[in-house]
Amino acid sequence: MSSEDRAILGRFAQQIRSRYPQADIRAFGSRARGAADSDSDLDVCIMLPEVNRDADRWVRNVAWEIGFDSGRVITTLVIDLQEFLRGPLSESTLMEAIRREGVAG
Repeated sequence: MSSEDRAILGRFAQQIRSRYPQADIRAFGSRARGAADSDSDLDVCIMLPEVNRDADRWVRNVAWEIGFDSGRVITTLVIDLQEFLRGPLSESTLMEAIRREGVAG
């Protein structure tokens, strides 16, 4: 992951944790692997103890604001932490990729 992407992820994570201190935040995808091109977005998984529509909307707004300021599209996946760890989605290839290549924010 580039130092610029790490800085963007850090700003994003700091803002998210200002409201959700217990959030587990991980970048994944081409930027996390260091294989991004100039058009690649920054994929970020945000795991919260409880997810609802307001939390998801707020996270997406933060992603838009920080992405706009940074010249980077931040794509978010907001998921319940227990679902990530033990739910049906925990067995998906996407969750496996996030566990394997995720960069903590």
